[in-house]
Amino acid sequence: MKKIVYTSLIVLIISLPGWSGLAQQRALNIANKMFDQHKYVSAQEAYLKVIEKKYRNAETLKNLGDSYYLNGQPENAEKWYKEFITSYPDQVAPEYLFRYALCLKSIQDYTGSDNYMDQLLLAKPDDQRANLFDKQRDYLKRIAYQSGRYEIENLPINSIFSDFGTAFYQDVIVFSSSRDTLLFNKRVHKWTEESFLELYEAKYDPETNSVSDPKQFSKELSTKFHESTPVFTNDGNTIYFTRNHDIDDKSEMVRLKIYRSFKNSEGSWTLPEDLPFNNTNYSTSHPSISPDGKTLYFSSDMPGGYGMSDIYAVTIYDDGSFGTPINLGNEINTEGKETFPFITHDELYFASNGHPGLGGLDIFVSKTTTSPLEIINVGSPINSPKDDFAFIINTETEKGYFSSNRDGGKGSDDMYSLHELEPIKSFDLTTVLGTISDNKTYEAINDAVITIYDSDNNIIQEEISFDKGNYLFSPNEKLKNAHVIKVSKAGYKPYEHIIEKAEFAEVYEKAITLEKEYEAPVVLENAFNFEMIVDPIHFDNATTDILSKSKDGLDEIIELLKRYPRVHADIKSYADNDDNTELSKNRAEVIKQYFIDKGIPEYQLSAEGVPKEAVKKEEDLQLMMVVPMPIHFNLNSEEIRPEVETSLEKVVALMTIYPTMKMEVHGHADSRSSFWYNKQLSVKRMKSTLQYITEKGGINWRRLRGKAYGERRLFNDCGDGIPCTEEEHQKNRRSEFIIME
Repeated sequence: MKKIVYTSLIVLIISLPGWSGLAQQRALNIANKMFDQHKYVSAQEAYLKVIEKKYRNAETLKNLGDSYYLNGQPENAEKWYKEFITSYPDQVAPEYLFRYALCLKSIQDYTGSDNYMDQLLLAKPDDQRANLFDKQRDYLKRIAYQSGRYEIENLPINSIFSDFGTAFYQDVIVFSSSRDTLLFNKRVHKWTEESFLELYEAKYDPETNSVSDPKQFSKELSTKFHESTPVFTNDGNTIYFTRNHDIDDKSEMVRLKIYRSFKNSEGSWTLPEDLPFNNTNYSTSHPSISPDGKTLYFSSDMPGGYGMSDIYAVTIYDDGSFGTPINLGNEINTEGKETFPFITHDELYFASNGHPGLGGLDIFVSKTTTSPLEIINVGSPINSPKDDFAFIINTETEKGYFSSNRDGGKGSDDMYSLHELEPIKSFDLTTVLGTISDNKTYEAINDAVITIYDSDNNIIQEEISFDKGNYLFSPNEKLKNAHVIKVSKAGYKPYEHIIEKAEFAEVYEKAITLEKEYEAPVVLENAFNFEMIVDPIHFDNATTDILSKSKDGLDEIIELLKRYPRVHADIKSYADNDDNTELSKNRAEVIKQYFIDKGIPEYQLSAEGVPKEAVKKEEDLQLMMVVPMPIHFNLNSEEIRPEVETSLEKVVALMTIYPTMKMEVHGHADSRSSFWYNKQLSVKRMKSTLQYITEKGGINWRRLRGKAYGERRLFNDCGDGIPCTEEEHQKNRRSEFIIME
């Protein structure tokens, strides 16, 4: 109601003839009053009405930018901050250089943002945010390196309003929401023009991550003000949560406090108690409890901190009393905002806009067991150019939730489920591994001595090759200085290799082949045979000249052959005209020679020209494994036939020898039945093949990827309406194996 009165008054004043200086000042005073009372939505409308009449000054532009920025709309604040900074440069405090830099990130102008961080560094050389940026000017590369480790999904229970701050509790998640804005006419928070937050619960399935329709969590804990960001002790009998409190002076900032409530014998929650370190002069909020229940982490802007809000920890004694809150220090906290902590047994997650990120609040993680602390941005898709916060995870299931106001959501804040696919990666080398084999016979060499040296020729670590020639230097912080690998084995020539580390790579893999001190005959019986089908499209017209773009694909195959010396490539080339057998043969030989010139030994290759009908047409350059018996399936069946298990064991054997090799499994069907039925059947065949390799073969599922093609890639011409024998159809019901990397 107050919003309507204020806005109407401004419209009336602006509509009066003359729009005098006095009228301008009155309208501006009203806008400033709403801004001072943190009624940012109404303040935005008021300032915009003033600006429409060509009335601008530094305060108006700055406050209008702030009304958007403080309400989580940096992309809208950017325009007004820009005008403020460019029009009134002598009135720009360093903090507004930082705010504008964040706003530019929200529209993904990272070059512009970096420019203003440089200006902040000049204006305030001791600003930690500016110094962190200066030390990590490659922050976008670092974030990209950590990205892709999560799968996320917008929760279907999100409303068109604000939903955020999930917590695990028994078989439900508990979260904060202003969803009753249009339902119950609850008091409206003037900052956002939405209802005050209330706690809701929804049952969740930890296997599928599905959730039920939400309902109010507890009537006992509900008040006319905000309740948000709950956390529960492991036994479920104590809840800590954030609540704001009422104040008499409406011009003051509404502060937040952490409250605690206990579950009584009847299963209801007791009257929440105000924690002793709360204070009406500052906020405490967003609690998190350590797994042992002995430490409470929270966010606060209490005096003595480093920035807008800091992360603190406080001891919880056995009698339920508290120690003195301790600031976690300036390795974690900055002049910006650090908030929404979440603690596991050895990691602290928190949201920050002070550490280098993608924009707004980003989620960071730090190991609590290391010193000095390394603060790592968890990357996308968790982080975005907008605010991302309230991260929680179950470390056993590797599933959890976070909140964000990113584009594409349903409301002003949305909750997202997350599944961690792989842990945080080290930016430094921590692991060196590979295989040792004979360069002629491909036989594994055990008991070779592998030594790693630093650039000053000091020994870092020494290991012995073990079963199947494998060697492993397990995680060791000193490996970040690794420079040279040296290998010695009786009867073989000494081997030395300079390590060329990729940027931010934590694992270095090197397959090493040793040359005997005398010439030995080449033995190929233990090689793994692969076919590489070369289509005519890779040559210039009817010649043997390899197209430039095709050489890139051949170079990728060459890298695989160097990495896996026991892989033998049978190069098969065919011509569009089957009568041109000489051209097919010559093309295959040209490809073979190209491989030899690039360092692949001749005994690892063979080449032949073949009729087009003898092979499956394949335009992609890839290595497809030749197994003892093709993985064919019975009609309408995805069951692995006993006679082909030997072939699958061959795949398992190869992936066991090369523990970092990744394989792609292709599932196919014949053309009989409908297109969609065949598509589904090929999916089932692909999955049954993957299941055999992972469950019976013991190969980690992360090293495998499956694709299903249905009837789209027939081995022969047995398409719809073409009469074919059962044997010809069976060739199309198959699984294939392609080396990915």
